Amino acid sequence: MIVSLEKKIIRLKVVYYGISMSGKTTNLERLSQMSGLELTKIETQEERTLVFDFATKTVPIANITASFALYTVPGHNVYKDIRLTVLKGVDGVIFVVDSQEHRLEENIRFLHLLKEDLSKVGKKPQEVPVVIQYNKRDLKNVLPFEVLEQNINKERLPSVCASAIRGEGVLETFNMLEGLLISRLERMLG
Repeated sequence: MIVSLEKKIIRLKVVYYGISMSGKTTNLERLSQMSGLELTKIETQEERTLVFDFATKTVPIANITASFALYTVPGHNVYKDIRLTVLKGVDGVIFVVDSQEHRLEENIRFLHLLKEDLSKVGKKPQEVPVVIQYNKRDLKNVLPFEVLEQNINKERLPSVCASAIRGEGVLETFNMLEGLLISRLERMLG
């Protein structure tokens, strides 16, 4: 969180985190289309997304404006240093789960990796708001919501079912995290 009292702006950083091909990029593309925000995309030679810097979304809180910058992290292990760099200064995380049955264990490992990565960048994992998005619900080979919750969401974090490719659940996921962050800000400012 970066606070500029003279400009009355609080800048918040949100990171979309998850395994490769889980739909992090598609989430930001759809969110950008739905919100009319401009998107900057950086890709690797293999055309996999490294990071998005999403044109900032602003929300007024009392006499201050909250400004959200959204990023994705690469899911491939070879880019772990970039993941850590992007996570520095994070205020909230959307953990994007690929709901397909054959990706369950990989999703579970990545949730543990998120906690390790947050610790490595000086954050207490339990203090960073996280919303879990169960993506790709439009596919045939997905696990039931209850199975995903039981295996992935042991901490009972807020969660949303989605199909980012269809734009379903994309705004709901972001709005849920935005609400958690704004409530935290209001308590701090109150």
